[in-house]
Amino acid sequence: MALCSVLCLVVICMCCTAIHCQDTSDNVQGVQYRCSARDGRDGRDGRDGTKGERGSDGVQGEKGDRGEQGITGAPFVPNVKQCAWDDISDRRNNAIIKDCTFNKTSTQSALRVLWHGNFRAKSESYSCTRWYFTFDGQECSNPLPIDTVLFTHSNVNFHFGSSVEGLCYGLPAGRVDVEFRVGSCRSYPVSTDLYTGWASVSRIIIEEIP
Repeated sequence: MALCSVLCLVVICMCCTAIHCQDTSDNVQGVQYRCSARDGRDGRDGRDGTKGERGSDGVQGEKGDRGEQGITGAPFVPNVKQCAWDDISDRRNNAIIKDCTFNKTSTQSALRVLWHGNFRAKSESYSCTRWYFTFDGQECSNPLPIDTVLFTHSNVNFHFGSSVEGLCYGLPAGRVDVEFRVGSCRSYPVSTDLYTGWASVSRIIIEEIP
């Protein structure tokens, strides 16, 4: 009985199951406790430790093998075209002087256009003649038209060489009809006595600029 009581006192703070026991010396029955303990909850994570010092640089590795040769790119091929005419001597004052068809390969590129030839305009009254480019019948709008003008009030028969040149952006890819025209200016009537390309070679040069 005494042994059974001691066991019960020791484990009284635990979760116990009561069982009967018997002291064989005095033939006295008592109560014995069979107990089991539960695991406690995990504690909180501790704080991060202090950052350590930077370590020494490692030993330099060996030089690697040479890589394979890359694929050779396609060579750049300029996309340029020239149309030329000898002694066109065009006397019209509101017309397409000449046109040149060009194949544009990209929507992102620009067209550089150039006219070179000679002009003449005579007039007894104030007049203004304009030479300009169109693309498929429309003047360039990105950024601006490509043109030149000649204002005159004279009957002097003077032919002078001139170039008209510019860049036009925003044109679609594919066939583009580049036209060089003559017409009136914004505020004055066109001369009625004109010459374009007299006794010399006139040319249109078109180049696609990536």
